[in-house]
Amino acid sequence: SLAMDSGAPAKNNAEMLPDGTNPEGVDPVPPLNWTSKSDLKDVVIYGNLMSPPVVKIRHHLGFAGVEYKCVARKPNSQPTGSYQKIPSMEVNGRVVNDSYVIVKHLLPALYPDSDAKDLASGWEAKITYGLQLAMEAEVLEDPDMLGPLLQMVGMPSFLAFFGWFMPVGGPGRKIPQSIRDKRAAKDDTYGPLKTMQEYLAEFGSHITDLSFFQGAAAATAVDISVFATVYSFYTLPIVKKVIADANLSEWWGRMENIMPESISKDDFV
Repeated sequence: SLAMDSGAPAKNNAEMLPDGTNPEGVDPVPPLNWTSKSDLKDVVIYGNLMSPPVVKIRHHLGFAGVEYKCVARKPNSQPTGSYQKIPSMEVNGRVVNDSYVIVKHLLPALYPDSDAKDLASGWEAKITYGLQLAMEAEVLEDPDMLGPLLQMVGMPSFLAFFGWFMPVGGPGRKIPQSIRDKRAAKDDTYGPLKTMQEYLAEFGSHITDLSFFQGAAAATAVDISVFATVYSFYTLPIVKKVIADANLSEWWGRMENIMPESISKDDFV
């Protein structure tokens, strides 16, 4: 989900998609009213294993001990009039679209402390419309990442030798340029896109020795969103280096240690 909207509240049902679910960046109508974990029953996540927004939702739910199922879904695979991106999430038989909207509504249910929720909401926009997009664009622009990227998705790395015809692997290539162009259209809302290094350095400035965000003794919603957004790409050298340069390697290890083993066993079928 390369969501570009601000999660604006919908005014009426007319703003919903023909199937009754919310479009990208718009709150569902009628309101979800998720206020505690007990509201999150029969949860199904639609997407794939590697998508950063999908990984983020899985980590928030898994860390909170909320049970969920995973169902494989490709982008642009739904009937006309339905949401075409991933992820979508079903709760109690109701489908919610767009990772930013989903996480925004999960925060009050999973992190009922109001101060923590408000702080996380501000950072969630920075992570979704900043860190994630910067990471995706920079990885897809780096010619040295073609081989590792191909291996990451299960393809032979020797295909990187044919990188000259791929839509990735350099600044201006089709896919990373599309990410940057779509994000630039939202500069008035979120400011110009910074670098992955800048976002992680800002986050890292809130981490002290042996702690989590803002010195917390336990992982916060912000810790989980940053960790899970980067998680799929962490094996890539460029991403691991940026984590190290932001002095977050030890924090990363702490996050790995506290995540439930069940998350790593998720399977999209």
